[in-house]
Amino acid sequence: MSDPYHDHGSVLPAGASALVVTEDDEFTFYLPDGDPEVPVSRHVQLLVAVLLRSEDPEWLEEMISSLDDHAKN
Repeated sequence: MSDPYHDHGSVLPAGASALVVTEDDEFTFYLPDGDPEVPVSRHVQLLVAVLLRSEDPEWLEEMISSLDDHAKN
């Protein structure tokens, strides 16, 4: 169990990106400072795509159904 007096949250490694769901069920996207001339990796682009598509209720339901189907197999 975490100690609320000493729990300072999570720390991302330097240069890491993350798509996080908050306890309020909202997304937060973390992207490190970097050179705007350097393209982000494909995996970071995937996180952005998921974030953008998450606003589409039909897509969201399709993804959740896919997880449910996968869990049954």
